[in-house]
Amino acid sequence: MIKLGINGFGRIGRTIARINAIKRYFRLVAINDLNPQLNNMAYLLKFDSTYGKFPGEVSCDCENSILKINGQEAKYFSKPNIAEVDWKSEAVEILIDASGPEENVTRAKDLIKNGIVKKVIVTHSTDNADNEIILGINDDMLKASDNVISSNICDSSAIAHVLKWIDDEYGIESGSVTTLHPWLSYQNLVDGPAISQSYPGVIWKDYALGRASSNSIIPKNTTAVKSAVKILKNLEGKLLSFSYRIPTDIVASSDIVLKLKKAPSNDELRAYLENKVANSDYVRGNYESLVSLDYEKEEASAVIDFQWLKVQNGLIKIVLWYDNEWGYSTNVLRLAKKVMESHL
Repeated sequence: MIKLGINGFGRIGRTIARINAIKRYFRLVAINDLNPQLNNMAYLLKFDSTYGKFPGEVSCDCENSILKINGQEAKYFSKPNIAEVDWKSEAVEILIDASGPEENVTRAKDLIKNGIVKKVIVTHSTDNADNEIILGINDDMLKASDNVISSNICDSSAIAHVLKWIDDEYGIESGSVTTLHPWLSYQNLVDGPAISQSYPGVIWKDYALGRASSNSIIPKNTTAVKSAVKILKNLEGKLLSFSYRIPTDIVASSDIVLKLKKAPSNDELRAYLENKVANSDYVRGNYESLVSLDYEKEEASAVIDFQWLKVQNGLIKIVLWYDNEWGYSTNVLRLAKKVMESHL
């Protein structure tokens, strides 16, 4: 099996490890995280407040810095710099950087240049990667020379498919995308400053993000459209975007309202989207009366909620659901698999 390393063992890093243990895409051989306590990291993988207890065996050998997942050993490092980790000693072939800091993208390029690893997937949107990919949208643009590849972000991965489909068929004149996103780890349980993880030590200028996340809906800007438009360039300048941080721990939703050049009837739009969903590996549809938690561990990039699909006065409304951790992490692994299959 191709050997995998994970840099950053937070929410996304651990979810990737969980999914990989189920899918067995790679052999996880090395993990790096700022937390020096291997016992703590093994505990967090084994017991998860969102996804429940790990459905297998997790243990650790602290003396030898080894995390064991279902009997397979992964060397554990705790280095602040991705370039300081001895990935080569573990023969890591593909590295997933789920840490966040932008400087790790540059350092990842150096790892490849120096022959330490073969490919790197970065779990955030960045202009410094060799390519930025949303599966099902532009993965046909992957090149053999792409060594550091961004997997974009969860919100853009969710909305991009529907936006492309609608624009291709009807032409988008303008519109608005509002995301409802569960709290993230940099938010607070009680009021205080919100400290960035991507830029350690930096305090968010939007002070509302520092308010208690468990009992408020917090308005904020979002990069969902900005990141999607990097790939869907035809939509540049056409869409407003806004977000709410909501007091839940998992599953996001996007409320999309679009003005089209040629507006379909409700039945026409439904038939078109149903056909697109039927032929998509990344988007599915729902017709039941569900709530957010019903989409926990949803592997699809997005689920179109057909009960809320509406056309009125030249406008269309589409509601999407997506597990912002599980669905996104599934796609990160699928992208890594595709990259390595192309490389081999």
